[in-house]
Amino acid sequence: MLEALILEMIRYYSGDAKRIQHFIKVHSYARLIAASEHLEERMRFTAEAAAIVHDIAIHLCEEKYKDCSGALQEKEGPALARQMLDRLGFAPDVTDRV
Repeated sequence: MLEALILEMIRYYSGDAKRIQHFIKVHSYARLIAASEHLEERMRFTAEAAAIVHDIAIHLCEEKYKDCSGALQEKEGPALARQMLDRLGFAPDVTDRV
């Protein structure tokens, strides 16, 4: 399921190599931290999903506000992430936490 989310984010970023490389790197760090902390499987899965979509609103914010600050992404990102996670069939509790 995480692989499907990664592929969807690659399509979502539509060839923006910088953003694709960034979320892949963030996901790798999140996976490493989760493993190092011996997180329970569901928590690890949720942390990885959150890392993958953490900047999902960056293009929208650049277009809408001409600014991609964290505060604006926090405002716009949840709805975009929810839509993608729901479409991919993520469990509601995971989607809510992400």
